[in-house]
Amino acid sequence: MDVVFNHTTAAGENDHSVLDEIVPGYYYRLGANGQQLTDSCCADTAPENHMMGRLVQDSVVMWARDYHVSSFRYDVMSFIPRDVLVALQARVDAAVGRHVQMLGEGWNFGTPANGARFVQSSMFSLNGTGIGSFNPYLRDAVRGGSGFDSGSAMIAHQGWINGQFYDPNGLTSASAGDLMWSSDVVKAGLAGSVEGYVLDTSRDASLPLEQIDDGGTPLGYAAQPSEAVSYVENHDNQTLFDNKAYKLPTTTTQDDRARVQMLGAAIVSFSQGVPYFHAGVDTLRSKSLDKNSYDSGDWFNKLDWSYADDNFGVGLPLQSSNGSDWSVQQPLLANALIKPTAAQIAWTRDQFRDLLRIRKSSTLLRLRTAADIRQRLKFWNTGSAQVPTVIVGDVGGGGYAGANFQELTYFINVDKQAHPITIPALAARGFVLHPVHLAAGAADTRAAQATYDAGSGTFTIPARTAVVFVVPQ
Repeated sequence: MDVVFNHTTAAGENDHSVLDEIVPGYYYRLGANGQQLTDSCCADTAPENHMMGRLVQDSVVMWARDYHVSSFRYDVMSFIPRDVLVALQARVDAAVGRHVQMLGEGWNFGTPANGARFVQSSMFSLNGTGIGSFNPYLRDAVRGGSGFDSGSAMIAHQGWINGQFYDPNGLTSASAGDLMWSSDVVKAGLAGSVEGYVLDTSRDASLPLEQIDDGGTPLGYAAQPSEAVSYVENHDNQTLFDNKAYKLPTTTTQDDRARVQMLGAAIVSFSQGVPYFHAGVDTLRSKSLDKNSYDSGDWFNKLDWSYADDNFGVGLPLQSSNGSDWSVQQPLLANALIKPTAAQIAWTRDQFRDLLRIRKSSTLLRLRTAADIRQRLKFWNTGSAQVPTVIVGDVGGGGYAGANFQELTYFINVDKQAHPITIPALAARGFVLHPVHLAAGAADTRAAQATYDAGSGTFTIPARTAVVFVVPQ
């Protein structure tokens, strides 16, 4: 359940104000001159005040206890004091007799930033609590750019899955070094962003994630995998399909657009920590490029569960949030090569389900503790000599409950061409393709063409394909 305790659309003497009618000025965060603060887009509440914090806690306990909600996602969670959420976690778990998952947006901004008013529920201050924070590093490295890009920047800033350096779209200026850095960031996310995990970087340094800097903040921020939420799209900003509509070259085939979509889903599926999928990732969901669709109605937010249409090209999105980008959006929305057919949507649906089957098949893709990740997960094809379009993650399964395999090795090749990857340490290990790839109804027949040469330890991975090899028990 998505809960938005950080703001309301109305306050003060507005006709739809509610909390200010109870105790004027108490439930909201005010500035030094008594003005209503709106850092989170509209009237900011003040859960640092006891009864606003109590409202947050009582509401969640009621929804979990009486309505059996099993998980809560907090909008702008960092605007809530850490103490409020930690106490709430204990209250709600006790009320329902089991652990209730809590996660949210731990962004550090606004008047509470850097602990200016209280210790925040931010991604850098929640470690050790078990409460999850969305991973923006993984999201942006995979997609390219940020949710705040506009105009030509939405095209120029390609990401690891949609062409950065290896499939330029005409506006990008990315370098091989940029691509390698993106690969490093994705690996950190695949490792659950846990502190103490040592990554062999593309700069030939072996560093714990908390010592690898991303624009002033560390890639490692979680004490346990439950505190890192891996995702590539959410209801905010463009869907993953619309992101690719901007960034992939316009000549990219509809089949390849579907494959790239599932490369993003594979990264989330193979990530340690909490996997988070936006509704419609398996239907190539589009909002017709709308980047802020909260008020856009069903015309732009529609989900077609008949799998016939993805909703791309239904018109220019609302001017209020998108008008300045209409000149960029209009030719893309008119491009018939971008919109998928029902065949691509059905393939994406089936491939997504196969990815879920792979994740479910083994606890090696959902290790329980940070110590497990540090001990069992190793990345190959690293350093400055790597093939930067291929990530190789290897997880040892010896003695691990629910592993179901002695070893599990995944490959994610985002390139337009196949790549052989030789790993001498994995020679003569008895690797075979994961049973999901070999099943009669497997969606991705290309994955079944991946090969392993036991003599040399060479794996050959087809273009734009995610493949899992395993050593049977």
